[in-house]
Amino acid sequence: MEERRPNKRKRTTLACDACRTRRTKCDSQRPSCHYCQTRGVRCIYQEPPMEPPDRVEEELSAINKRLDLLVSVILPTQPISPSVHVGGSRSDYEVWQSQEDSPFDLPSKLLSNSSLMHVLGLDADFAQVLLREERTTTFEANANAGTRMLVVRHRHIASALAAFSARVHIWYPILPSGFSQEYFRVLSGPLPPSSETCLSLLVVAVGLVVEGEDAVPDIPYFQTAVALLPIIISECSVRSVQCLVLISLYYCCLLKPCQAHDYCLIASSKIQNIIKSGLEGDDPDTVDQTRRAYWSALLLENEIAGQLDVPKSGIWCLDEHVPLPLCQETWHFQPENTSLAVTAPASPDSALSTLSNEGNTRSYFLAEIAMRRMLHRCNTAVQATSTGEYVYAPSIALELEHQLEEWYRCLPEMIRFEKGDVSQSLESIKIPPCPLSNFLRVQYYCCKLSIYWPAVYQAMQDAAVSSHLLNHCRRFFDSYVLLTPSIVAAFDNCHVNRWTLFVSIFITSVAAMTAGNTPCLSELCSPQFRQSYQAPGRVDKTLLQQSPSLMMIQEVLEGRLSEASL
Repeated sequence: MEERRPNKRKRTTLACDACRTRRTKCDSQRPSCHYCQTRGVRCIYQEPPMEPPDRVEEELSAINKRLDLLVSVILPTQPISPSVHVGGSRSDYEVWQSQEDSPFDLPSKLLSNSSLMHVLGLDADFAQVLLREERTTTFEANANAGTRMLVVRHRHIASALAAFSARVHIWYPILPSGFSQEYFRVLSGPLPPSSETCLSLLVVAVGLVVEGEDAVPDIPYFQTAVALLPIIISECSVRSVQCLVLISLYYCCLLKPCQAHDYCLIASSKIQNIIKSGLEGDDPDTVDQTRRAYWSALLLENEIAGQLDVPKSGIWCLDEHVPLPLCQETWHFQPENTSLAVTAPASPDSALSTLSNEGNTRSYFLAEIAMRRMLHRCNTAVQATSTGEYVYAPSIALELEHQLEEWYRCLPEMIRFEKGDVSQSLESIKIPPCPLSNFLRVQYYCCKLSIYWPAVYQAMQDAAVSSHLLNHCRRFFDSYVLLTPSIVAAFDNCHVNRWTLFVSIFITSVAAMTAGNTPCLSELCSPQFRQSYQAPGRVDKTLLQQSPSLMMIQEVLEGRLSEASL
């Protein structure tokens, strides 16, 4: 059945009581419209009705309530003992300080979890070594910073805008629907110092980065944009948040996670100030842009900080209070509508592809928000006993998987992916052609791995697989098999999340190989599981060379792969 495109949002202008009574057009100016000002009449506006929650919001609310109930079961009412263990005998790596530093917890702060690092045979300070290497590496744009003449060429900025639209904005849709006109107008002029100028220059810089090695150098555009940072920092507006998010995305595309997090943290704090101060106003477009900026900043911070031991902005404290964005007028670059754009002629299906891109972007954005909210509530199938011990909880694992399947069933057809069958060969596992769908598939199976990792870890600790762990351990291995082809493909086509994707490839692969080499678990591993070891080795190493931390991770991973092949 053909997917029905959502109806355009009806724009409504709020008229004051005087104009409504007279049944005349009101310009809706605040605090007093033109009619009331000229006649000295008191101008009164009625509060607009609250927007009813849509189906997605209602389903999210139901999932959140059930997950909150799970959290109350999982977390103990008493402070956690500083020394807890699971299973039979104690060992030197069975002690951790809290659940956040627990080897049970595969997905949370992967690299900064010292207990998990020990279980996987890595140094406890492995993450600190990686981050120090990233922090001490000089970035060319910073090393060559200085005033220089910027020559703007329309052919370059048109191709950069197309690349930005197709490869970046689909992941974080924060720009207004009329951005293309603003973009070409700004870059055709004298570039006055303003947040408007900064935003357009950043779009050029990010677009040129994702275009590839043969693209025009992006650094002059980026340097000119960041020279306007004092304006961006002092300005409390949605556009200033958009600029900070784009700086963060620029560093993400360059595989610079530390710098990306620095600017994302500022963006998260600024959008919280705007929302808490009520500065988004009443204009529907501005309100929706504010919501999109909030959720984009939250998703971006969660993506980066989820892998590292870095400060948090506290942006999650508002997730229950900020409605989901409508995104019904999501910006997408249409070169045929801009005389300044120099691109290939539009195909006859350009209108249909534009509608498809808009629909996919909106559906993905809402599905991604739902996934992150679900994982934020609860993602580990463990339960704390009265003595402060964490033990594997099979019933909680099944409930978490039920919530994950509910999320999958709610996916619109246009971005729904095939789960695949673990009995088929790796070559026949179907990877979704849409990068957005494939990324959701990656998250689906990463979530399954995190749900069933505690069962695998307890079996490793007990040196035996009990009956209630058997099927759950097998699901862990099967999930890794189905994840591997998609996560390698996602690394190739998702520029903005490439660093975190490779970290996930590393951690999930090392965890799977460690578990598969455990005697009591080795019999549960299928031939496809052994074959899937080699998939991470097919990642483009020229991309990894841009990041010193990823090169270090790749070296460790290649060593593990060599051991596994023997």
